Amino acid sequence: MMTDALLEAPFVTLQVTVPSQWIDINGHMNATHYGLVIYDAHVKLTEILGLGEDYVNASHCSKAVLESHLIYEREVSEGDQLEVHSWLLAIDHKRLHFFHELFNLSKGFRAAASEQVDVHMDLKARRSSPIPDNLQQSLRKIVKAHLAQPRPEGVGSTIRPPKNTWLKP
Repeated sequence: MMTDALLEAPFVTLQVTVPSQWIDINGHMNATHYGLVIYDAHVKLTEILGLGEDYVNASHCSKAVLESHLIYEREVSEGDQLEVHSWLLAIDHKRLHFFHELFNLSKGFRAAASEQVDVHMDLKARRSSPIPDNLQQSLRKIVKAHLAQPRPEGVGSTIRPPKNTWLKP
């Protein structure tokens, strides 16, 4: 049964204080930990959406990452309070589009953003499989609620590599 809380956007999926172990030689949070914070928030979002451990055990279905993109925007330091806001922005019969924003509450800025597409899969067949209709309907309501909010900056961004202007054709 869908509750009104599931229609709030975005979800606050993680709050954490940066421990000293996450600080690297440059004196800021190591890139690995940005990814781990986002991963932990994504796991929480998976539970919120009804696709967590209970769903996996009952249905023998799960989801797996097809594509992921993490943008590092600002430094994070030891002791900073972090919070992740998570969005479900699109679904089709097999795929889900997620967006996560990592905020530094101590210093008042967005420190990172992460976007990913997951695929629903049958764990017995080890292949993609359709999301059950009843779950699709619930997820569509969440998508509509999230899309009714201002779109977070950076959705759909692509990597912008440097150009090798020094190479001669």
